[in-house]
Amino acid sequence: MTTVRLRDLTVGRHPAFVATVLADTLDGMLQGVSNAQSAGADCVELRVDRLASAAHVADLVRRVNGPHIVACRSPSFGGFFSGSEAERVDRLQAAAEAGAACVDIEFLAVTTIRDRFLRAAKDMGVPVLVGYEDMEGTPPRHVLLDAVREIAQLSPDLLKLAVRATSHRDLLTVLSLVPEMLESAGAPFAAIALGPYGAASRPLACLLGASFTYCAVERGAAPGQLTVAEVRSVVDVLSEQRWTCSSS
Repeated sequence: MTTVRLRDLTVGRHPAFVATVLADTLDGMLQGVSNAQSAGADCVELRVDRLASAAHVADLVRRVNGPHIVACRSPSFGGFFSGSEAERVDRLQAAAEAGAACVDIEFLAVTTIRDRFLRAAKDMGVPVLVGYEDMEGTPPRHVLLDAVREIAQLSPDLLKLAVRATSHRDLLTVLSLVPEMLESAGAPFAAIALGPYGAASRPLACLLGASFTYCAVERGAAPGQLTVAEVRSVVDVLSEQRWTCSSS
């Protein structure tokens, strides 16, 4: 698998823990970044849904020195941005032009806008994460695997699969995809089952080969989202057990 450099973080060598920050103001975002870094996050997801303008997004990017991924989610993708699709991608464009470490765009975004943005980001040399999100449920396994392969054809720098689990069966569906994603994703990836049923996917996918996962700074940020400390602890403990078994 390839690796991707996000500032001083190399994604793809060992599991990276990404903490999500979402606030209404620039100061609130910056405080969230500080809190995430203090909590031990390797990288911060800057959710700019609620900031006042693209100019504020650019200002935020210029003031965050550490590894980060800029994302702007509309309600259809589980977010809060209420503007048009073009305005949403304008925020990502502003982030890229300001020198973002990485920008995130959904595979299921409007295709023409998505592909135009991908070309622009690549021209600027800004890494891009392309994600498949389903906020309602977990599609059949073959649908998800086909989506991963289609995303790989776009040559993203990072890839994410995030679907809502409504049962433990959904959790197992996501985890069962990780070995195949190692072969077909072509880039460092995350595989997440959202919601309480999917909580275990955050550390377990990393143990199966996922390159990164998403965490909360504090417990209760979202249903099923574990904290950075919790996910790191599970990964560390189970990695030690795996090493013990393989050497015994």
